[in-house]
Amino acid sequence: MLVLHDYPLSMVDHVGFRRFVAALQPLFKLHTRNTIRGDIAGRYKIERKKAIEYMSMIQSRVAVTNNMWASHSKKKEYMAITTHFIDESWMLRNIFMRFIYVPTPHNAKVIAEMLYESSVEWNHDEKLLTVTVDNCNVNNKAVEEIMLTQQKLASGLTFKAFKRGCRI
Repeated sequence: MLVLHDYPLSMVDHVGFRRFVAALQPLFKLHTRNTIRGDIAGRYKIERKKAIEYMSMIQSRVAVTNNMWASHSKKKEYMAITTHFIDESWMLRNIFMRFIYVPTPHNAKVIAEMLYESSVEWNHDEKLLTVTVDNCNVNNKAVEEIMLTQQKLASGLTFKAFKRGCRI
């Protein structure tokens, strides 16, 4: 329920929620948020491993999209990386690869390294066809750096930038 509805894990500490659960089933043992966090992290690792294994077996080329944004309240930058491909049933599939904090400086080299590491980790290094990024000089230069410096990854790689605002 917590994951499905994106409730905060601290909800299990709320007195009202504990009373509600006890009223539904007095014998139910409610876990702590740390136990739930561990269970979620464990399940994530299992599902992530299955997705990486699946990606290593697909035959099609993949497209990767990169979206960066800032958390203004915490003054931090984050990157989301998603892969898109046609599966063996000719269905378009999307897999959310990574959501990561981007350390400063937010330059082309740092972004290129993160994109490349993700591609290798997810077995895309020889399947990558396109990279789509926000139209931002830093992102554009990051993809150019991948194309120039990572010959194995860059074979057949095309580059596409969309016109959108850049906060980096």
